[in-house]
Amino acid sequence: MVIIMINFMKYDFVIDKIELACLVGAGKGSMIHKNRASHGLAIFLGGERTFYFNEKKFKVTKNTIVYFPKGSNYTIKEETPFDCYAINFQMSDDAVFEPFCFKIKNLNSYLESFKNSQKIWLKKAPGYSSKVKSELYNIIYNMQSEYVIPYSNSSVIQPAIDYIHSNYFKENINILHLASLCNISVVHLRNCFIKTFAKPPIKYINSLKLTRAKELLESGMYTVSDVCFLSGYNDESYFSREFKKHFKNSPREYIKASQK
Repeated sequence: MVIIMINFMKYDFVIDKIELACLVGAGKGSMIHKNRASHGLAIFLGGERTFYFNEKKFKVTKNTIVYFPKGSNYTIKEETPFDCYAINFQMSDDAVFEPFCFKIKNLNSYLESFKNSQKIWLKKAPGYSSKVKSELYNIIYNMQSEYVIPYSNSSVIQPAIDYIHSNYFKENINILHLASLCNISVVHLRNCFIKTFAKPPIKYINSLKLTRAKELLESGMYTVSDVCFLSGYNDESYFSREFKKHFKNSPREYIKASQK
């Protein structure tokens, strides 16, 4: 099944095969592409060029990543040539996304992965394809992380977000403590979370706990009591009520349903 125009930044990727990881020198490469054979990500470190995908076009300058969909047709007008690094890949499903350009905030975290990929692919030591896959996953992870947290709010509540993800499964997180980490009021913290994630901090934390609980139950390795405490809850009755409210089944009902 082909998934059309699904949001790249929220997709759970399964990379099937790396086709190429390379450095494209300034002024090199084709300017016309038809029925592209693979998905691609390229990072442009400088220069200026315009991409034309049918009726869609966008201008790309330095520190920008461009996504090229498999099967796409496009042309490039290069005003100021400059080197770029690229990785072409196949996915295990037939997902298709819209082409886009993404201005990155932290160049070094991306550039290291692109450069490593090019060097590893060129050297072709044992396991090189798997290593390039890991670098590609790191690039996608960084892109999705930047996209999910908008620029306007990320710097304000980032300390709270980091604390939540490090501790949600082992303690009852205090919202006052989160606000103090960010040097803002509880009201401001709540408003920033709602603007960023469309939910207040408590619901954000609970969503993480319940997602972990669901994964642990599906593994078949833990009792409901174990899952309760491993997910950051300290009351099994409360945990069961919250789980049922979220997933429409109690934890024990969910285990039975998942085993069918």
